[in-house]
Amino acid sequence: MGAKTLGMASFYLRAVCQNRNLWGVEDFEEITIRHSKYAASRFAQEAAPALTKFANSSPTPFLNGIKSARERIVARSDDDRQDFLRKRGFSKAETARIIDSVLTEEGRKPESIFDFVQGITAMARGKTHQDARLEMEGKAKKLLDIAA
Repeated sequence: MGAKTLGMASFYLRAVCQNRNLWGVEDFEEITIRHSKYAASRFAQEAAPALTKFANSSPTPFLNGIKSARERIVARSDDDRQDFLRKRGFSKAETARIIDSVLTEEGRKPESIFDFVQGITAMARGKTHQDARLEMEGKAKKLLDIAA
């Protein structure tokens, strides 16, 4: 009684990194119930509908966003690639590394928003400090949001 709580969260996600960061979280819903005399009935009232909603939900909006990002071609030439990233705040060196990482990992130069997001997240994996990785991943998220 009193100080203890029960919590539950449901969501879709794209990935979990080694630092236990969750990327691409969609439809996050959280319930916290403080342990009290009526906690069991409150859990049944609040958690059961949330679990039913999650079980009946669909990742379609998330998948549609990925599909849209793959279809949205933003660069066809090397100059386009440089301009696209530079206009979004990436340095000249970062721009080169992002393009190189897509070439290395995907076997081709980036053209779509999704390609650039892949390159940015690949570069973020190489950052030694978590705050730098988060900043880089945030820039990738902004690109995905453009496509959605």
